[in-house]
Amino acid sequence: MIEGYLYFFPLSVCILIPLAYFISSIIAVYLGHSTYELSLLSQSPTKSPESCIYSQIINFASFLLILTIYIRYRHIAELIRNNPTCGKKYAQLNLMFLICGNIAAFSMSVISNFPHINVYFIRIFATYITFIASVAALHCEMLLSFWIRPLLYSSRLLPMIRTIITIICTIALVIFMIFQTIVIIKYNNENKIWIPSSPGWKYYLSTILSTWILTTSLLIYILTIIIDFRRIKIISPKIFLTDDIIDDQMNNILSLSI
Repeated sequence: MIEGYLYFFPLSVCILIPLAYFISSIIAVYLGHSTYELSLLSQSPTKSPESCIYSQIINFASFLLILTIYIRYRHIAELIRNNPTCGKKYAQLNLMFLICGNIAAFSMSVISNFPHINVYFIRIFATYITFIASVAALHCEMLLSFWIRPLLYSSRLLPMIRTIITIICTIALVIFMIFQTIVIIKYNNENKIWIPSSPGWKYYLSTILSTWILTTSLLIYILTIIIDFRRIKIISPKIFLTDDIIDDQMNNILSLSI
């Protein structure tokens, strides 16, 4: 029986994602592959070995994020199943949260496995999908937090905090999409080294800031799920051997014949 440790999953996600960026950036600077600069999270590792380290950490973080999303989905599903007052819209929204969350986790893995300098447009497309799906999942989770608040929380504080974070993420996403699109179309961002005197630097800087705000807010939101995970437990699944199943069936047949 696994009890009291489910918070390990969201906590690990929030540790591993920034850890991947900072470790790969430090190695890149140490090896002379990069300079001291604040770049897009999706553009930080471009050469080996830092890109390999980044990919491995993000892949593991993506796996843990999928587990976190699934546990949260089953948590809400159990609350809905045990409370007849919860309508069909609760289950539909919960399913949408599961789908959007898994898409975001998978796209995050795609970002880490496609080097920026080699397949730029695949990486940018995955970045768009990751952020859009993440914010969509946040909206679903935020609404569910409000709807099921009487079943989980005695106060409105946590749902309100999640609402504020979701609003910040939405605004940051809109800013990111607008300025990133301008940078791609107008200033040919592919393989470009940006400096303050570069044309379009303000747009690029806005893209960087919105990315960091969006990513940080998403991680803070995931941290709030730790509060819920401390209140639930998972019982290990029971495994049956094929021979045991056959023996049980035979015993049942014999007992019925007797």
